[in-house]
Amino acid sequence: MSAVEAPFRSWERPPVPFAVGSVVQATEMIDVLPLGIAVLNTEGICYQVNAAFAETVEYDCVESGDILNLAVPADRPMLAAAIADILSWHQRQIECRLHLAIRPHELAVVNVIRAPINWGFGALVAVRDIREQVRLEQQVAQATKMQAVGQLAGGIAHDFNNILTAVLGLCAQLLDRRVPGDDDYDDLDEIRINAGRAAKLVAQLLAFSRQQTLRPEVVNVAAAITGVEALLRRLVGPDVDLIVEPSTGVILADPGQLEQVLTNLAVNARDAMSGSGRLTIAAREIAARDVAALGYAVMPTIDYVVITVVDTGTGIAPEIAGKIFEPFFTTKPIGEGTGLGLSTVYGIVKQTDGFIFATPADGGGTCFAVYLPATVASASAAAPVAPPALRPPLSGTVLLVEDERAVRLVVERALRRAGFNVITASDGGVALDVIGTATVDVLVSDVVMPGIDGVELLNRIRTRRPRLPVVLMSGYADPPQRRALEGAGAVFLAKPFTADDLLAALRAAVAAQVLDTP
Repeated sequence: MSAVEAPFRSWERPPVPFAVGSVVQATEMIDVLPLGIAVLNTEGICYQVNAAFAETVEYDCVESGDILNLAVPADRPMLAAAIADILSWHQRQIECRLHLAIRPHELAVVNVIRAPINWGFGALVAVRDIREQVRLEQQVAQATKMQAVGQLAGGIAHDFNNILTAVLGLCAQLLDRRVPGDDDYDDLDEIRINAGRAAKLVAQLLAFSRQQTLRPEVVNVAAAITGVEALLRRLVGPDVDLIVEPSTGVILADPGQLEQVLTNLAVNARDAMSGSGRLTIAAREIAARDVAALGYAVMPTIDYVVITVVDTGTGIAPEIAGKIFEPFFTTKPIGEGTGLGLSTVYGIVKQTDGFIFATPADGGGTCFAVYLPATVASASAAAPVAPPALRPPLSGTVLLVEDERAVRLVVERALRRAGFNVITASDGGVALDVIGTATVDVLVSDVVMPGIDGVELLNRIRTRRPRLPVVLMSGYADPPQRRALEGAGAVFLAKPFTADDLLAALRAAVAAQVLDTP
């Protein structure tokens, strides 16, 4: 008798009379239950299992009588102790989470239950396959983690965009005072170039945190893939066999951002294949009735178009599968990648109300599947003709509201150089006082400020000056907030911006009020 089996023999239970009919009924009931059940006698020996148990465990414990071997060796003492406690009537039921020998890397729930006295046997061991439950829990946990990381990334992007607005603005103003060939000109230009690179990195962070301004339109997916095919062939190089399969489906998406998704996935595949292999891109429609069969509980039951990008590379190691979409995560050597390619893809897909999953591809490699909501609109519908753009003259007094001193200085200088009179305010409260006492022709305000923020300031000013042109600038504003601002008649200006961007926003704000004038 082994040390693991010893607890089963260490007690004596007085015989209890039982009804034969009860045993027969219990046995018949166990046989038809969908839950995997093994029956143990009063000594802990297994002598009966139902079909569900045999299917789940894939181990014949009736032949050997040893129930413990259904678990991996490390978990057998835990199971033995639970059975001993039940057979000695110390407890009525014990639940264990352990690893089955047939699937050592996956958990199963095992309940050891004391049998009723009149059933004539010792205990029931119920095995519940929780692979699906664990998988769903992992999906929800991953989605929650990515949302939290996205919020953090968005907050960081806001702070960096304020800094970059000041750096780029001051650099541009200094360059205006120099001519090419001056000792300082090249240094300033290098600062401008590198600050621009930093701005692009921040833009990728905003993409991950779903804070980009998207311009969705009806897109024929097959046409979109064909349109970017030539670019992809140049990116992946001649040693990668790019296969574009016939595709179907119509979606509502920003065409430029969809191109970014395809480009980033293709570059990621190229790197995973070390520059040679096969890359296959295709798209197809998935009906709502077929969504449940995909096994992704986080996906609503609607019609989708799935775009698949399949490579023949090295695949994704299980230990990093949950990290590949995180910002700055990369398996490349230092200096060979930013770790923002897949996180940008993730953010664009989520902001388009879609989903992306990475799974092992048949025969090796990785399959990235992008699920985007299908639309019934026609991709060939003619776009409305926009009215001719107005270029109203820019002059007058601008009220500039910005809590960051460096940004306020840069924007004020740019406005004065453009010929405006400028009144500055460091917060919304001061701005309201100015509106009540001074003549203001245009309001330019930050969105995120302590106290009265840009949104509240806009709402309050609209009650006094409903036709005042307004430009709201921010390095961080979620899409619903942007739509609300634009719905209130404001023009949104994303940081960092150039002086030309600022003047274009001012023209748009003034033109909007001119067009809206009865």
